Amino acid sequence: MPNNTLNYTRCAVIVHGKSEFALVKYIYTNLHLPVKIISKDKGRSSIQINGLLDFLNKKPFKSLKDFANEYSVEYDKKAKKLINFKLFIIMDTDDCNETTKEKYITGKLFEGHPLKEYIIPVYNISNLEDVMLKAGIMVKRIEDSQKGSYYSKIFPINTEPLSVDTMNQVREFARKIKGIKETNMLAFVEYCFQQLPGEQLWKER
Repeated sequence: MPNNTLNYTRCAVIVHGKSEFALVKYIYTNLHLPVKIISKDKGRSSIQINGLLDFLNKKPFKSLKDFANEYSVEYDKKAKKLINFKLFIIMDTDDCNETTKEKYITGKLFEGHPLKEYIIPVYNISNLEDVMLKAGIMVKRIEDSQKGSYYSKIFPINTEPLSVDTMNQVREFARKIKGIKETNMLAFVEYCFQQLPGEQLWKER
């Protein structure tokens, strides 16, 4: 793989709020990947499923070229396509009706949007807190006002070099959420590991 391809963003993530912001940052800093987090005020304001289309119908999301320029994604001008890229969207499902929830999970919500083929909807039913409790990562529910600081503690930003230990921290998170049917978060973790040459999610050294 040519070194210059590593400078391109392979993955961007639209996050629901501050909890998801902390989780995604924990994963990509541990794996040292060029992941872009897209949020409202670093997750302090939430993005909900009901408001996703309005959010995606603004600049730079309406044009693949504009999006590529904004987030440093490789763009094939001739084919008018993004190269080696996925846009993950991590949402709670408790703030919309069942019909909209189903359209989000299946991806039908994004029909006709330029980014449709790159979008992978990640769901947490009914919300991330429910999933974290079921996985044993959290032991009790916490107040909304405390979520930012709490999630920053259980998902700290890594400032150390990439190592077996930093990768195994993410592997441990993956093990805890594996098999939990209320989320497909594993798809995001698996994609991140695919960007690491020679590494596999389920194989430790």
